[in-house]
Amino acid sequence: MPVEIDPEALGASGRALGGAATRFGQALTAFQAELAGFGRPWGSDDIGSLIGAAHDEVSAFAFECFDTALDEIAAAGVDLGEMATRYAETEAAITKGFDGLRRSLGG
Repeated sequence: MPVEIDPEALGASGRALGGAATRFGQALTAFQAELAGFGRPWGSDDIGSLIGAAHDEVSAFAFECFDTALDEIAAAGVDLGEMATRYAETEAAITKGFDGLRRSLGG
C-alpha cells in the first residue's frame, strides 16, 4: 500500500500543535499566578513549614515537567511545519523532473 503525504495537512497539523503549545503556556502561566495568589495558607508553625516545603518541591518539579512538555509540543509543531515544507519542495522537484523528462521524450 503506497504512502501518501499531504504537505498542506502536515503543515496544518504543525500549526495546530504550535497553537496548542501557546494555549498550554498561557494556561500554565495563569495557573501559576492563581496558585501564587493563594499565598501560604498552611501557616508558619512547624507542620505548616513542612507542608510548605513539600508543596514548594512538588510544585517546582511539576512545573518543570510542564515546561518540558510545553517545549516538546512546540518543537513538534515546528518539526511538522519543516517536514511539510520539505515534502512540498521534494514533490515540486519530482514533478519538475518528470515534466523535463516528458518534454525530452517528445511528450
